[in-house]
Amino acid sequence: MKVLILGAGAMGCLYGAAFHRAGCEVTLVDVNRAHVDAINARGLELDTRAGFELLPIPAKLPEQVAGAVDLVVVFTKTFHTDAALSGIAAAIGPETALLSLQNGLGNDKRLAAHASPERVMVGASSLPSDLVGPGKVRSHGEGGSKLYPAFGGDIVFAGHVADLLTKGGLAAVLEPEIHVAIWSKAIFNATMNPLCALTRRTPGFLGAHPESRAMITRAVDEGVLVANASGVPVPAQPIHDLTEVSMTDHADHEASMLQDVKAGRRTEVDAINGAIVEAAKAAGVEAPVMETLWRLVKLEEAKLAEG
Repeated sequence: MKVLILGAGAMGCLYGAAFHRAGCEVTLVDVNRAHVDAINARGLELDTRAGFELLPIPAKLPEQVAGAVDLVVVFTKTFHTDAALSGIAAAIGPETALLSLQNGLGNDKRLAAHASPERVMVGASSLPSDLVGPGKVRSHGEGGSKLYPAFGGDIVFAGHVADLLTKGGLAAVLEPEIHVAIWSKAIFNATMNPLCALTRRTPGFLGAHPESRAMITRAVDEGVLVANASGVPVPAQPIHDLTEVSMTDHADHEASMLQDVKAGRRTEVDAINGAIVEAAKAAGVEAPVMETLWRLVKLEEAKLAEG
């Protein structure tokens, strides 16, 4: 299988490595020239609990992509999705499948603008991963992936993708209730990511203080309320449990939103907290903690824009 990873940051590289180990022909695509050059010069360097690996996976800039592939796995920031897919249009043929493992809500519709809905898959990953330098990725946590056709597509092909990831060392399963999984991850991210970004601290810090723990509990409960009011039956306890895992097993992991704020980049808060707040308004319920976190991160972005 020819697999293109669109957005070869920390998560993209982790998944590209899994497809590579499973015997796929993998290409990593990213706009970060230094990162692409480093991978091509010495290979992709992975530091995981299993040890160190140096994998010979080719990397390209978007304009270097040519020829259709079997699967495009999208890991770009949500606000870059349309431009990124347009930039690798040459790789998307009549039979190409698209898989989003991105953060936030609404990714299924974004991908469906670039391929037939029956070829669109969506998923959620609970794996932590950090880009520690050009061509270097670290992932020392546990987790897995759930995926499924977004609009009733080919379940057999989706199962093959899950099997390849599992064979490559990243456990993946088909999840018919994929939108429950995606909402659950969005609620988790909308809770932990902004608090890490606003405090400039990792989850271990949040777990050590009653103030942050109280906000975490309230935010999760709000998100679950919104999901259920929106017709998605999300249970609360697994998300509460996941926040505990985050604060212990992934205590030193830098959430993507924290990394973005520290680097002076735009965050994905609109597709995460913002999307939940908009869903709350549409469903006629309140989500004041989620909205407060959203607006505070937007103020951080405004500060960054001022230089």
